Amino acid sequence: MKIAIGQDKLALSYEISVIGHDILISVTGGRQHIGSVAVGNCGTVTTYTAEGHRDDALAEPLAQEVSRVLQCVCLVSAGFHQDNLTKEEIAMVLKNHQQGMQAVMKYLKETECFFDSEK
Repeated sequence: MKIAIGQDKLALSYEISVIGHDILISVTGGRQHIGSVAVGNCGTVTTYTAEGHRDDALAEPLAQEVSRVLQCVCLVSAGFHQDNLTKEEIAMVLKNHQQGMQAVMKYLKETECFFDSEK
């Protein structure tokens, strides 16, 4: 499943895969890359961020929220890059991410295949 939030150079894309009872989410935008990965396990998060990157601001809260609410393992990779963003533009990216997190949670809660009787 793919979700797009925001417009132009401040847009974020979310690609969601359900793998058994676990969830893999890729968050990208701008010049796409992997700047940070976060693994949430029932709300506890471990994060790795590549040197010089700040993508943990996207990866960590999403992994924590998904894993806490759905009581699962959730891996989020995040990579967003645009040169010379203003403070206001960075704030807009973070606002877009809040909307993206809500859209991801809505999709996952509505995905009945995730909530089967084997869990």
